[in-house]
Amino acid sequence: MELTEEIYDRIMELSEKGDDFAENEQFSAALNQYQQAIDLLPEPKLDWEAATWLYTAMGDAHFNREDLPNAMNAYQQALKAPDGIANPYIWFSIGQVYFEWKQLDEAKEHFMRAYMLDGEDIFEDQPPEYLDLIREEISDLPPGEREEGDDGEGGDGPGGNKWLPPGWDKN
Repeated sequence: MELTEEIYDRIMELSEKGDDFAENEQFSAALNQYQQAIDLLPEPKLDWEAATWLYTAMGDAHFNREDLPNAMNAYQQALKAPDGIANPYIWFSIGQVYFEWKQLDEAKEHFMRAYMLDGEDIFEDQPPEYLDLIREEISDLPPGEREEGDDGEGGDGPGGNKWLPPGWDKN
């Protein structure tokens, strides 16, 4: 299933405008553009790859506005969209929201999922408290699962790790 060229081009145009607004910290205007782009997606909207990055962008705009409930909602929508569950940035972003809410167990779980998919790279240029929160869990990982993400060996979940949700690699 593919979007028509006309709809795809319009979605890209709106998304780029949204990104420009977000870069200039005009988050309300960015959200407006992203929502218009999402509105162009045929139902069910979460079946489209564009939904993944559009909802993620909306989450970022809400997060930057310090509107954490709407940020969480947008990131959770992105997680449900194609390849969302395998996207370390989305897991990391959800972890950030939980961290800001002082729900550190939930933050730790989501930061670990991001780490398992992307290693420490996802934590670059971020507050050190995020990585510090999971250092003990990282040190408990088998050597083959540190830094490089899940190597598919051991553990107790798909691909061998309890930190990744069932079916994470099925998108």
